[in-house]
Formats: sequence, structure tokens, C-alpha cells
Amino acid sequence: MNEPHSDQPESSSPDVMWSIAEVERDTGLGKDTLRVWERRYGFPTPLRDANGERAYPHAQVQRLRVIKRLLDAGHRPGKVVSLTVEQLELLARADASAAEPRVVSPGEAGSGLADVHGLWLRWLMDNRTDLIRQALQQQILRQGLGVTVEQLVAPLCVLVGETWLRGELSVYQEHLFTEVLQTVLREAIAGVDAGGQSLQRPPRVLLTTTPPEQHGLGLLMAECFFALESCERLALGISTPLADIVQATRQLQIDVVALSFSAHASRRDVIDSLEQLADQLPPGVEIWAGGAAMALNRRGIPDRVTVLRRASDVTLQVQAWRMRSGAARAWP
Repeated sequence: MNEPHSDQPESSSPDVMWSIAEVERDTGLGKDTLRVWERRYGFPTPLRDANGERAYPHAQVQRLRVIKRLLDAGHRPGKVVSLTVEQLELLARADASAAEPRVVSPGEAGSGLADVHGLWLRWLMDNRTDLIRQALQQQILRQGLGVTVEQLVAPLCVLVGETWLRGELSVYQEHLFTEVLQTVLREAIAGVDAGGQSLQRPPRVLLTTTPPEQHGLGLLMAECFFALESCERLALGISTPLADIVQATRQLQIDVVALSFSAHASRRDVIDSLEQLADQLPPGVEIWAGGAAMALNRRGIPDRVTVLRRASDVTLQVQAWRMRSGAARAWP
């Protein structure tokens, strides 16, 4: 069995045959999964080596890589495993096109932000997340947390997602990028809180995502703006069961439940979760929901839900809530 050389370009070794263990390590798809797909969907279709063991041609491994990216993006095996490479690539490009529109600020073309995004993306491709961390921290100091999140972080996240879907970034690189952003933004939020510890005021906000949503970066960007508005916040993390959200809302006397739905969320998950929460949460508790999936699934959203088109919408919604509740007048 020829061993694929990790330093050699894939295009230069089209005749390499891969063992099932090598395919598992490269794609992240388990051996049992590969065998089940072979029986159920007719793909992959491995050959056999001299010992009768499965041997996968390089072209099939490339196709499995695209399938894995689409599965990670929320597609189901039954919908993608049997597709051709061309169909898979079209689907990946369609997913990238359906991602949340970039936030473009007035005058961005002349500000060089597009060049900044490209530079940061090159750093990520070169595994220089240390440079991304330093640049992001400096940007927050110069421009402020809110401006940095809206004009730099939000569009950069979309760009990274599109690049990953095209297969130009590895999964580990996308994860490193997310971890760097989360670390720096949490540090910045802590700095905002430390600068105004006695100023926390209503609304009292519960931040989380509903199952099976595993992406929390959009929620963290929204929390930046809640912090800038000195809101009382309780963050439950990601994928909190609906019953626990309702219980926490009641026991913690929450005013606003803030949710985030990424582009990977299915329409059924988004609508079902929002409908159940709208029915079960106490009267007077508001539901604010944002993320790419909200833009893609506007029809059917319960009237009780306030849709945030971007994280910075939090600012206006908080101010409006305070005017409605009288909190603005009560605050000295």
C-alpha cells in the first residue's frame, strides 16, 4: 500500500491508493461510516489490494473530503453521498453564496478594510493566528469594540466561512480562527465590564443557542454590544435544551432571551425552536434572534420574535426596550 506523502501536492499523486485507515485519518470519516455508505449509497467504491483489504483511489478520497465539508455545514448523508464531484462542488458554492451578507460600512472601499480582510485571511492560511490575535487587539484599542466587531470581525467571519466551504482552509484552521476571535472578544467584554461594574442595568439578558446549534461566535458578537450597553447578562453557552431556557428565564427573571442561528441551522430547527419558546416563555419576556439563518428563514418566524439583522442592532433594540419599560427614565 502506498503511503500518501503529506508534503506532496495532491495533484501530483493521482495514482496513490489509500487504505481505509488512511482515509479515516485524512477525512475524519469513520471506518464504519465508510462501510455503511458503501452498502447504502453505492459510494465509495473501493478496490481491493493483494490482501483483500479495501483500497481507495485518490479521486474518491477527494470526493469524500468535499462530502465531509458539506456534512460539517449541516447537510445530511442521504442528500450528498451519492452526488458527483461536480454536483458536490456546486452545492458547496451555493452554500457559500447563501451565507450571511457581508457588513459593509460607508466608505469601506477607501478605508482599506477589504485589504485588511485579505491580509488576515492570508495569515490564517499561513497558520499565523498569533498575528491575527495581535492585530485584533490593536484594532479594538484604536477603533473600539463595537466598530471592530461590525466592520472587521463580522465580514471576516463570512469570508473565512466561504473560503472553508471552497476547501481552501482546513477544519483545524477554521477552528483556530474561531478560538482566537472568541478569546480576544471575551477579553474585550471583560474589559468593558471592568470599566463599568456599577453601571449594569436592565434589560436582564439570557444568551444561548438552541439544539442542535453548535456555533456560538455570532452570539458572542451580540454580547459585545450588550456589554457596551451595560446590560445585565447571563450566558448559557451553546445548544441549551428549550426546557432549560424556559426554566432559567423564569428563575433568573430574564427580560430578553437572545438567540443566534448560524447558516448551518435548518429551517425546521429555527422555526420549531422559536415557536416553542414563543409559546412557553412568560409574557413580557422578549425573544431577540439573529444570525445568518434568520435572514434565510424569515417566513414563518413568530410575531413575538424580534429579528436582529446584524449584531450591532442590539444597541437600538436595547435603547427601544428601555424606552418602552421606562428604564431609561428611571436611570439617573
